This record gives sequence, C-alpha cells and structure tokens, in this order.
Amino acid sequence: MRRRRAAILAGLPEASYDVLIVGGGITGAGIARDAAGRGLRCLLVDKGDFASGTSSKSGKLVHGGLRYLKYRQWRLVLEACRERWLLQTKIAPHLVRPIRFVVPCYATSRTPRWMLALGLVAYELLALGRNAGHFRMLSPRQLAEAEPALDQGDCRGGVAYFDCACLDFRLVIDTLKSAEEHGADLLNYFELCGAPAAGAAGHFESSVRDVLTGTSHRVRSRAVINAAGPWADDVQARLGVGERFGLKLAIGVHLVVARERLPVNNTVALEIPADGRMIYAIPWDRHVLVGTTDTFYAGSLDRLPVTTDAVDYLLAGVNRYFPTARLTNDDVLRTFVGARPLLGGEEEASEDAVSRDDRVLNPAPGIWAITGGKLTTYRAMAKRLVDGLVRESFADRPLRDCSTTAPLSSAQQALPGGASPVLRDLWSRYGAAARSIEQRLANEPELSERIDPSAPFVWAEVEHALDHEWVEQLDDLLDRRLGAFLLAPDCDLGPKIARWLEARGHHFPSALRDGSDTNHQEIVG
Repeated sequence: MRRRRAAILAGLPEASYDVLIVGGGITGAGIARDAAGRGLRCLLVDKGDFASGTSSKSGKLVHGGLRYLKYRQWRLVLEACRERWLLQTKIAPHLVRPIRFVVPCYATSRTPRWMLALGLVAYELLALGRNAGHFRMLSPRQLAEAEPALDQGDCRGGVAYFDCACLDFRLVIDTLKSAEEHGADLLNYFELCGAPAAGAAGHFESSVRDVLTGTSHRVRSRAVINAAGPWADDVQARLGVGERFGLKLAIGVHLVVARERLPVNNTVALEIPADGRMIYAIPWDRHVLVGTTDTFYAGSLDRLPVTTDAVDYLLAGVNRYFPTARLTNDDVLRTFVGARPLLGGEEEASEDAVSRDDRVLNPAPGIWAITGGKLTTYRAMAKRLVDGLVRESFADRPLRDCSTTAPLSSAQQALPGGASPVLRDLWSRYGAAARSIEQRLANEPELSERIDPSAPFVWAEVEHALDHEWVEQLDDLLDRRLGAFLLAPDCDLGPKIARWLEARGHHFPSALRDGSDTNHQEIVG
C-alpha cells in the first residue's frame, strides 16, 4: 500500500486530475466512488486518516430517522429509508444488518405508546414496504419477555420496530476501495494548504502538504470539492471563497460497556426524563454501545472533549431504565466522541431539532462543497453533488451514468453455503475480501492465532490491512480497520501489535508505537 502511495506522489508533478476531493469521511468516499465510476479522474486527500473524524464516531446506525418525523422532515425520512434499503440489500449487505429496536413506555413518558404507534405507521408508509419487518405493539408482559432487565414499575408496554446498523469505518474503507478500483487516487494524511490558484486551460493549482513528512506538493485539477464534514467552513476559508455553511456543530459522546453489565437483547431506545431526548443501548457482540449526547459545541475540532457531565448523563439514563445494572464510571471500557455538522437554523432551536438535511454550495466555477446530512444518506448526497459538477464542468465529455446503487466490490459475492464460523465472522466485516484473509490463514497457519484471547481479530487481518487498506499509523489499524475500540474495548492491543509489526519489519511513527488510541478520550470535568 505504501508503494501505491509513493507511486501517486511520484506522478503528481505531471498529473492532471478532473477533481480534487478534500475530506476522506463517508461523504468524500461516496463522491470519489461516484465520480470515478462515471469516468472522472479523482484525487482524494484527508489531513488525517480516512474515517478518522465523524465517520468512525457515529452511533453506527443506518436508519430512516423515526425521530425526525416529530419535526416534519418528511423528505429526509423518505430519502433515508430508501438509502437504508439500498445499503442493506444491494450496496453493502455484508456490513449493514437489520436490528430490532425496542422502545419502552412508562406512565411518566413524554411520548405515549399510541403516539409512537402512530409515528411508526407513518414511518412504514414512508419506507414503502422496505423495512426488515413490521412494527409491533408490546404489552408490559411482552416487553418484559423481550428485555427482562428493564424496569417494570409503571410500565405501559412499548413498541418494537426495525432499522439497521453497521461498522461505519468499514463502510468508508470499502467505499474507498471501490473508488480506487475505478481509478481514484487516495492519500490520507494530506492537508490542503491554501486557496487554489487559477492555472492554464481552466485548471486549478492547489497546494497540499504531506502531514507525515512535511513535504508540499502541487495538484492540478479542473474542480475542487470540499467534503470535510464538520471542518467544511474551515476548508471554505482555505479555498478563499466567501460563501459558508454557517454550521452549528454538535458533539455526541458514546460509551462502551460490557454486555454482562448491561444485558440487552435488542437495541433499546430510552427517553431521558429531564429533556425528552432519546439515547440508545446497542448490543455489539460482547459489548453494548450507549449513546448519544447531542450538545452544541464551539471549541477545537481536533481534540473533542468527553466531559464528566456527558458521561453522567448517559449513565443516569441507562440506570433509570435498567436499575439492577447500577453502572458507574468504572464500567465504562471506552468512550468516543464525534462532531456532527448541522446546518444552521433557528437560533433558539435545540440540538435535537436542528435539521439533518445536507446542502451543496457552488460559490465559484469549479469550486463545490457539501456538508450536513447523515451516514445513511451519503450516497444520495454524493450523487447530487456529482450531478451538478458534471453539468457545470464536464457536460462536453461522454461520461458513464451514476452507478453507486451497484454493490461495493466487497459485496459482489455472497457468503458461501457451509462457511466456517471464522469465515462468517470475517465476512461480516470484510465481505468478499474475507476469502483472501482465509487464504492467508491456510498458507500461514501462525496468522490464524488471535491477537488476544478476548479479541475477535486474527493476525491475518493485520497483514490484510497493511497490504490493502492505507494503514499509515497504528491508530489507523486499531480503530479504523479492526475496530478495537468497539469490538475489543477491554483489550490493550496496541503494544502487542506494535511489537509484532516491528518484528516483521513494519515501522510506524514513534509517537504512536505505544498504541495510543485517539478514539478513547480522557474524561474531563
């Protein structure tokens, strides 16, 4: 993979790209796949690792947005339900899986059960029959059977319905792989340095800096796209354009706890009594992801805080409905926090009420920007932008149609019948690439050992990531290829992997050889 990076850098002085994309989260990845698939020559850069911002720190939900119905965001819900179905059934069925939600109702609940049922009727109508299953009303007895650990006092029953979940960082990596197969060039740890200058023949000359080496390079392109998510307004300033999104940034904190301490069978949606917001307890194998907070934020985006107030808010919410759990700070195995780029609305609007719509800007010929939206709708967002770009700058060129409803390259094969448990586990994270990992296991039996007895990963996954997935630093491997912060939060894998890599001649920057984890934030007061 590093040879591929070196080849891209060697060719930059003579290269002429159609599009320079700034931002390697899910939106930038979707744009790169769409544009390259149509026949445009693309270069994507990100100042950090791919998916290192919001796209690895979401709640892992691919959902239609049931709660947005409260704010009458009908178009958003309709689009999200369609995109969820495409992801689940066509684009990435190996990653996007249906999950059952359970919502308990109590005498003190702000939203009674009949109102939830009415909302779910509208939700199913907007989904046009594409939900994984129909919603159900649950009596108190049925709710107790579904979630025995839930508080039964003053319980009025509840509802159950279906949405989806996925490992968000794996969706980004697999989308980028498909973009690369269409010819896109991809560089993580590359930062846009300043406003692009007008060059010859309608091209821009942009300066980018290799964050790892400090060297600068010139990139020639006909168009520049800002897909930097929460950093979009900052990148707009660097591009030298006056038009901004006026983003309202909200940060969402998540906790990871052991499932034995919080024994949930389904994804449970819990209404916080103090403010009426919903948090979720989402089971992931042996652990449970609890989130999220939603708090306006105006500080540095490069080091988001996990405050004691945020952790206490989530723990109190869970303990209210699971009284026997008695979760404390000592039960929190990992924390992570992400920033959401919300489009500015009414000044007095709460974080929960600010629109999750996206917006496309075209402030100058050849300069495009997009932000807002949500994980579920990234493909539709990318298509809107690339459609506009093609009309403006490439109408004279015979390009292919948008093809992003087709499966990702990792999803173009089905899991073989009679697959072993190891292959099934690998397939759920890598799709068709699990075959090549399985072949490594057969060729080098020592790679079949688990990295840690309590972790689901084998050494062959490490070799696969190094060879195919743009790993430049240890955190890239730990958190955005393997997903250790969620799937093995109680294992100290960093030092062990670092030593193993050193023994095999792989060298990473010394600052990260200790296995430091940028997803695990220190809790601050």
